[in-house]
Amino acid sequence: MAAELRLRGESHTLVSQEARLREHLEQDLGVRVRFAPLDDVRALLVSPQRDDAAKALVVAGDASAAERIYLYVHVAAHMALGHHLPLVTIVEGAPGLSHLSDDAHAHGAAEKLARAMWWENDGGLGAPRRVQRSAVLRGLVSRSPTRSALHRTLLVLRAAYYDLRIERALEGSRLASWLRDALCVTAVVSAAPQLSD
Repeated sequence: MAAELRLRGESHTLVSQEARLREHLEQDLGVRVRFAPLDDVRALLVSPQRDDAAKALVVAGDASAAERIYLYVHVAAHMALGHHLPLVTIVEGAPGLSHLSDDAHAHGAAEKLARAMWWENDGGLGAPRRVQRSAVLRGLVSRSPTRSALHRTLLVLRAAYYDLRIERALEGSRLASWLRDALCVTAVVSAAPQLSD
């Protein structure tokens, strides 16, 4: 299913990270992820009457892999905070937009927990482990100008990596792995700046 959801220009690392997180949601948290055209929202988490029954997360079909990753982590934070009561629907707008409802406090708490989960979680919903606790990367993505510059630089490096056909020489190296994961994290934080410090 990940191949169907891949938008043009998205890295394989980003798409595989999204698939891994989606699988974690389904297997470990009992959340079935589906995709549908949604107009004014990015995702809906629908909780059934019984807490032990599977929940449904409907995500906008046009959401990028980076945005889907953010939504998965954010929804998991809502669940960890107990916001997924039976017969409750949690509506997620676009990342970074304020929520104009009574549950703004709940969304704020979920944002804080999602940020902590993204940067500190060794389990299934954190950033890739190679770059998760990188102080340099965290510092660069925490501010908009450096985040944008880093994202563009990493995209240029990725293009050069394939255009110069050096992927075979660097295929299994730590540097190549770190750069792939750094691009993944930078793309996610660029799509959802509230994940930055």
